[in-house]
Amino acid sequence: MTIVYTDAQWDEIREEGLQTGKIIDQADDVESISIWQHPLRKGLVSETLLCLGLQTEIYQFEYPEIYGHEYLDSCDPPVITLVFRSAGVWTEQIFGVNEDACEQPGESYLFYYSAGTREIEKKMAGRDVNVRIRIEPQMLRLLSRGQEESLPCLLKPFLATDTPPSFYQSLGNITPATQVALQQLLQCPFQGIMRRTYLEAKTLELITLQLAQLFNDGTHSYQKANLKSSDIERIYQARDILIQNSSNPPSLVELAQRVQLNDRKLKQGFRQIFGTTVFGYLHDYRLEKACQLLIEDRMNVSEVSYAVGFANRGYFAAAFRKKFGINPSDYQAQWRKKSA
Repeated sequence: MTIVYTDAQWDEIREEGLQTGKIIDQADDVESISIWQHPLRKGLVSETLLCLGLQTEIYQFEYPEIYGHEYLDSCDPPVITLVFRSAGVWTEQIFGVNEDACEQPGESYLFYYSAGTREIEKKMAGRDVNVRIRIEPQMLRLLSRGQEESLPCLLKPFLATDTPPSFYQSLGNITPATQVALQQLLQCPFQGIMRRTYLEAKTLELITLQLAQLFNDGTHSYQKANLKSSDIERIYQARDILIQNSSNPPSLVELAQRVQLNDRKLKQGFRQIFGTTVFGYLHDYRLEKACQLLIEDRMNVSEVSYAVGFANRGYFAAAFRKKFGINPSDYQAQWRKKSA
């Protein structure tokens, strides 16, 4: 059974983490960063306040296990949120808006709901990377000034009011052009004031590309055929079985039988949720586990390679570099510097 933490419980977890050093908050004139080396998650979230009415948040975490967080949305005044998800899955129960939402990798989402809306988020185990852009209604009107007719129908109510009806929409696959801008934002090469300027430019580019895609695609229905919640639970059950037996995994047919899915749906579900094959996921899992061990900094690279099932350090380094674009030794060194 998945544990769901209330807001009060989450505040206690954060306070304890801050006192024990498992959570470190840093802030300057440009951004606020929260670094987690906690049993619930490992990684960081950064928040950057840009020009008036615009904020960008970058989430880069590793979740060891599934858990949920129940809370009331506290953003007042409410903002429009644009999400670009590169890795990981969140399921969301947004009461009165969309009670079966599911963010999946390689897709973008747009939502707006009033302050005080009750929500239950569930973070699935594994690597999570996503960018969330918060846009105040006044900023949307400024961006569309003189071009109001080009604003997608979904957003036109904001031209007349700051508080239109709530909505949650899947916007489909992230386009190649948007993916390039997203990666540039995630890999910002600057610090200080130049970092904020760069992030602001890339954030505005992402908004422009997404709005242009929505306006030009007049047939876009916002209704991508997602898996049912029961299918998603079974696919995650299959993933758990695969991880628990990573040294001696069952065959595809055996795995499908154990979770009561046919092998075709299991394969399709893995591709839709995880963006890879069943056994491609197993390969990625070993590399994701290697990331976690390198961050914990209790083993050297050779020990990590052996611990995750790579007998050859050279092959491990090549596989790690192919997936993450960096050598494992350099990755570990970067995390040591961030935690220092």
